[in-house]
Amino acid sequence: MAMSGEAEDILIEISPGETRAAFVDGEGRLVGLQIERMGEESLVGAICRGRVTRIEKATQTAFVDIGLKAPGLVNRAQGLHEGEMLTVQVVRDAWGDKGPAVTAAVALSGRYLVLRPTEDEIQWPRALPARLRREREAAVAGIAKEGEGLALRSNLALADDGMLAAEVERLRGSWQDISTRAKEARKPAVLCPAPGIAERLLRDEAPGGGIVVDDRRLVAELAALAKRTAPDLAGRIAFHDGRRPLFDERGVDEQIAEALSRRVDLPRGASLVIDELEALTAIDVNMGGAGVGRASDDAILSFNRTAAAEAARHVMLRNIAGLIVIDFVSMRNKGNRRHLVEAVRRAFAHDRVVVDVLGMTPAGLVEVTRQRRGRSLASLVCVPVHREIELQPEALACAALRAALRMLGAGRPVLRCRPSVAAALRGSLAPALAETERRLGQTIEVREDPVCREFELLREGRT
Repeated sequence: MAMSGEAEDILIEISPGETRAAFVDGEGRLVGLQIERMGEESLVGAICRGRVTRIEKATQTAFVDIGLKAPGLVNRAQGLHEGEMLTVQVVRDAWGDKGPAVTAAVALSGRYLVLRPTEDEIQWPRALPARLRREREAAVAGIAKEGEGLALRSNLALADDGMLAAEVERLRGSWQDISTRAKEARKPAVLCPAPGIAERLLRDEAPGGGIVVDDRRLVAELAALAKRTAPDLAGRIAFHDGRRPLFDERGVDEQIAEALSRRVDLPRGASLVIDELEALTAIDVNMGGAGVGRASDDAILSFNRTAAAEAARHVMLRNIAGLIVIDFVSMRNKGNRRHLVEAVRRAFAHDRVVVDVLGMTPAGLVEVTRQRRGRSLASLVCVPVHREIELQPEALACAALRAALRMLGAGRPVLRCRPSVAAALRGSLAPALAETERRLGQTIEVREDPVCREFELLREGRT
């Protein structure tokens, strides 16, 4: 999930089976979350040599064997034919019954720019100030080559001319290596794997503060990687050596629980109620103890502006996409309604995906559309069960392993959990269970209990 909003610090917590990266602002509020779980790693960014196995003429969709479980899908298949070998890049993970989306327009992303070896154009970020563009145009023109494209990133402001030149040469070297492997490939294969969560963070993010990690080995790896690929982050990667777990100390776990809740409490008894439905997401704003009947129109506008900022934060944090309908507290003044729509636009101004605030309907509902990029937070950690939402077995299993590492006392560790959690620990997360047992120096007895809602850890007997 892409980070949205203004992050002051990035907090990375490593545990068996799962890596979590939290983005917090200067007030300690959670503004973004990324999760990478064993067996569910993203393929986005992977470059593969593939073979076209089938073309659907009606939809102009090509199915490409890329050496992975599911075939890749090329949406515009004009000019392709069955049996053809080509180099493609994964741009969207598999979802539901659809395989991963791939494209022949390969892009190699760096921290400051993107190399597009099959294009011939220089693209500048829309949000880049005109003054900065004028200052950098000569340097960019000097490193560009005919027959290749460059797309400058917003992180451009963090790099000097030498850093830009070094990055483009590094990306060209990577593309040359990939091209060589592609020529040698006789069957579908992955030529360059997708970047992991740590590499993505160094490549994409620009925290105002620093990166705090609770694993010494990862701190060393990130420091070495930053020196090569993100020199502006050098010296800003630190190890968390506190007595309490990182996410616990910074209040992140509590905020994650809130981000999975249907109701979000606001001051003075007010609240947001967020319902993620099949066709749209509905957000209901309730004024609560502030008293709608007694409040003036200007007071309601002030409250609605505060609610708009919090609603936008939760939309970005939860990575909600598609149509979003926000039902604010009603206002009679037409000018105040226009001010509210502008407040919603400002609240989404720092979002990294495309957001379109469509305006207010005659019924007083503000409509917003948000581009889909990656999975929503709910889909990462929750699953629908009998019209209710529960935490996924894999998410519960990883939480149980984290808790086991923090469990004190003597005796044999026993994990009582529902059967689906036990199945996850014996299946895709078996290596994570083994790593936890190695750290504990003890075997964890996993007991299935059909009536257990989540899990329970206890110690029995003597070790």
